[in-house]
Parts: sequence; C-alpha cells; structure tokens
Amino acid sequence: MGNCQTFMLILVAVVAVMVYQWMMSSGPVHINTFSPDVEYDYIIVGAGSAGCVLANRLSEDPNTTVLLLEAGPVDTKPEIHMPNGFFYIQHSDVDWEFKSVPQKDTSAALINQISSWPRGKVLGGSSSLNAMLYTRGSPADYDAWAEMGADGWKFEDVFPYFLKSEDSKLGEDSKYHSTGGPLTVSYPSYSTPAAKAFVEAGKELGYRVGDYNGESAFGFSLSQTTIRNGKRCSTATAFLRPAIERSNLHIGTGVTVRKVIFDGNKAVGVSYVQEANNVEGSVRARREVILSAGSIGSPHILMLSGIGPSSHLKEAGIENKVDLSVGKNLYDHLMFVLMYLASPESEIYEHTLHPDSVMSLNNLFQYYVYGTGPLATTSIEAIGFLDSEIDKNVTAATLALHFVGGVSSNTSKFGLSRDILKEVFGPEFADRTKRGFAIAPTLLQPKSVGELYLNITHPFDKPVIDPHYLEHPDDVKVLIKGAKIAQELVGTSQVFAKGVKFDGETANSPYEYGTDEFWEWLIRLTITTIYHPVGTCKMGSVDDTSTVVDPRLRVKGVEGLRVVDASIMPRIISGNTNAPVIMIAEKAADMIKADWNNSLKK
Repeated sequence: MGNCQTFMLILVAVVAVMVYQWMMSSGPVHINTFSPDVEYDYIIVGAGSAGCVLANRLSEDPNTTVLLLEAGPVDTKPEIHMPNGFFYIQHSDVDWEFKSVPQKDTSAALINQISSWPRGKVLGGSSSLNAMLYTRGSPADYDAWAEMGADGWKFEDVFPYFLKSEDSKLGEDSKYHSTGGPLTVSYPSYSTPAAKAFVEAGKELGYRVGDYNGESAFGFSLSQTTIRNGKRCSTATAFLRPAIERSNLHIGTGVTVRKVIFDGNKAVGVSYVQEANNVEGSVRARREVILSAGSIGSPHILMLSGIGPSSHLKEAGIENKVDLSVGKNLYDHLMFVLMYLASPESEIYEHTLHPDSVMSLNNLFQYYVYGTGPLATTSIEAIGFLDSEIDKNVTAATLALHFVGGVSSNTSKFGLSRDILKEVFGPEFADRTKRGFAIAPTLLQPKSVGELYLNITHPFDKPVIDPHYLEHPDDVKVLIKGAKIAQELVGTSQVFAKGVKFDGETANSPYEYGTDEFWEWLIRLTITTIYHPVGTCKMGSVDDTSTVVDPRLRVKGVEGLRVVDASIMPRIISGNTNAPVIMIAEKAADMIKADWNNSLKK
C-alpha cells in the first residue's frame, strides 16, 4: 500500500471517529420516558419549535409535571446538526413529507403540480430541518395582529420574548439583541465572497445594509442564523437538552397523538399510537393539553377531536363538538429561483461553491475537526428584505431576496421535474452541476389564502392541503418586481457583471424575454414553497367567527386546551417563521403559568 493510500485511510478513520464523537455530543444524554399510568399537569403534543420551548419553561417549576409527546425519533442523525446538511434530511424518516394537492395554473414544473411540504418529525421539529435563518419580521406585522383582535400581541408586547430566548453572538446593537438566552444567534463562520458581493450590490443600488432584526426590518445583510459553534442550534438543542434530565419532565418519542380526550367540555388527555409496535393508548392531563404539532398537525388533531367546521366533520363521520374555522386561513411564503451560471473566465467563478465539492473529504475534515468551512453554515448566505411597491403605505417588507452562493442539481428536493426543466432550460441548466449562484425572490405577504381539511375517506391519514398558490394577481406582481430587482443587482455588481449567464435568457418560453408576461410565465412554471405554513388555528377575538383560539391561545368553546405554534398566527409575518414561533411559545408559557397561578389563588 502506497503512502498516499495509507494517508487517506488514516484521514478517513480520523473523520469517522470525529463524526462519532460529534454525533454523541449532539443528542440528548438521557430521556425520562413517560408512563401512561401517570397523570401529568401538562401534556404538550409535538416536540418542535414551540413544544421544546414549552417543555423547558413549564418544567422550570419542580412541582409541575410535564409530558412532551413527539411522533418522531430522537435527533441523533448527524445531518441534522450539520448546518449545510439540511437538504439531506428532507424526504427522510425525520420528515413528515406532506404534499399539497395539484395547483391549478401554477407550479407546472413540479411533478404533477404538487408541492412538497417537509415538516420535522423529530425532536426539534422543523427547527431540526430548516435553513436556520433567524428573522423576526417587522414590528408592523405584530401590530397588525393586535388590530385584528389579538390583544396583547403588539410588537411592544412580544419584543421582550424575542430577547428572552436570544444569546446573540452578532455584535449588533444591544438595544435590539440580548445575550444569555438559550438560543444562539450568529453570523455564519463561513461565507462565500459571492454572498458578500450580493450585499454590496444591494448597497450600490441604494438599499440599506445592516441588521434586519434591528432598527429597521428592511435591507441587505449576511444571514443571521441559529448556529452554535458550527452546529445547528435547534429548539431541541437550545431548550430541551438543558431540561431533559429534570425528573418532572417526561418525553415520549415515536408517539403519534390521534385526538384529544374530553370529559364533558374539558380536555383531560390524549389518545395515541406508538409507531414502533402500533399499540394504542391514552394518557391524562390534570391542567391542560397543549397542541404544538404545527400548522398541519394541530388543526388535524383538532378536527379528529371534533373541533372544526361542522359540515366538513359530519362529512368525515366525526361528531362535531365545537364548530370553528379550523384549517382555514392558511398562508405560506413562496419563492422561485433564478439560477446564474458562471464561466471559468468570470470573476465570480472561484467565489462560488461547486455542487459536487460541498461534501468533499476536505470539507468534511475541516468541518468535523475544526467546525468550520462550507458545511458549518447555511446555504442561504445572505438576504435582502424589500418593499415591492405594489401596495401603498407599506410598513413591512413584502419581498425578500435569498442568496445562495452555489447551484444545485438536486431538483427533487423541491419536487421539480428534471424532464420539464431540461425541456424548458436545456440540459446544461437543468442539470446545474456547474459553478454559479442563485437568487430566490420570495413573496412575504401573500394575498392568496389556502386551507387544509381531512381526508374524508381516511380521516387519520395525512390531511389534504390546498394552498391556493398565486390565485390573487398581486402575488405575481410582487414576484415580478423581485425578479427585476435581482436582475438589476446582478447587472450592477462589478463582481457579477461579466461571465455570468441567467438560465432564463435562453428558456423555451412563449413570451419575449424580460417582459412581464415572460416573468409571470417563469414564476408560474417554477414557483415553490419556502416551507412557512401558518394560520390554520387563527388567533383573535372570541367573537370573530374566523378565529380558533383567543389571545391567550385557548381553544374557543372548550376548557383545558390550547394551541401554541405557527398555526395561531392571524397573518403570516414578513420573514422566516422559526424565531416568531419560539417567541410565541415563550409568551404562551408565561400566560399559562399566570393563568394557573391566578386560578390557584381563587
């Protein structure tokens, strides 16, 4: 065996040992497994972005017993904790793999016009699958919630809860950030020069450059992320792991909750099935059942429990307990991706990532040994938050531009049909195995509203999801504006200007390149979700027939049941949704404690 081969074997062995040690340090040390014979004060359904926060905060009182139930496994997959590994865990055993119904007049390049909706089925939920972007949205988003009837949810009310969670490593103004919380927020340790050029191009066009979670929610910046020392800082890592050995916190993994159990009008427990052996069971709660199963899971459980639109539940053969607008008000953020390929002669060529080199042995070694390099960061390296100027008097961003310092040939993760892409863009662009970068215009304030409902024939199967993408014409106008700004950015930048080719220039389109008709065609062809479903258990006034929970997140018409997750948002916020969900859970925990302290005093 030659010296080179010996060295490579030693290198592989070192990396393997590092991976094992690193993986062991990432997962929970010990779990107090639950007993169905024990009655708990609180049962939390879903160990995701909200559920892990609630489990930590509610179990702070050693005299309070908390049960956290999660349908998925413990978060031990190495790809979960590797920041740039998030695409590799979609469509795996830690993903619910939800799908939409076929969308009419849009998403033509998706297989059967069906959009993939990955959701976390693992400790940490979707915070274990997402791109780790930390954005709060605009203060105006929360002020609008309050105007819609969500009293106590103005930005001045929720801002302290963002700070409560945060352990900022950003070095930004402390007025808008805090340290000492469980959740690490940091700029990536690695960024391609292309990402920095993107931010600089925004500045050249006159846009603000700076902290979009600071004084203004508008502008360009490198991405703020939930990454700690080169690893994903999910809510399982940040909140659950520090609390996991408390004797009053029990956790059940591989446990899928089917419905809420009621005694008269009060929620007193849940029924479930254990996935490993398909054994059914139930467990009881003294105080409350809290649904934190997400914007798909929580409304699904409510409807299976008899809470939802009465006519729909009757059609599914379920007795209606409370007639509420469960499953309505579904909002989501949409994006379409502009791919730019760089020629070897271009200035940008060496400043981007080759798709085949991201998981190279060198990068793996650099990551597992030093915790640095391309694998220690999210692929969405920079963001611009903008006003599309489609509506007047806008106080929150309506458009985002997400920048990726490389291109990918893995179109299946988005559900895109490679055959259709080849037909439209040609084999060179459809395969996308060369160097380049991508800009994804993203619709932040959609006017199209979707819904989800039960599978009438098999209600316990995954719910039917119809997001009604791009049914409102203004949504297309915002994205057209985004495409034009992206093109202007690329044309303005000295780094991008030469030797870069946009894959739409030679597309097989029925419309003239660059016209509004062309952009609408391209948008409707390739539009896809950016994985931010919200709103299906809408929060607001008790008297509002469109709401499901009151401003204290209590389900209307029953007692002892709350929903705490993204589904309670009255409207989607103008940014990525993970940080707001964590805020919601922080605020909910305080409300729950206060409500029960007040009841005990009476």
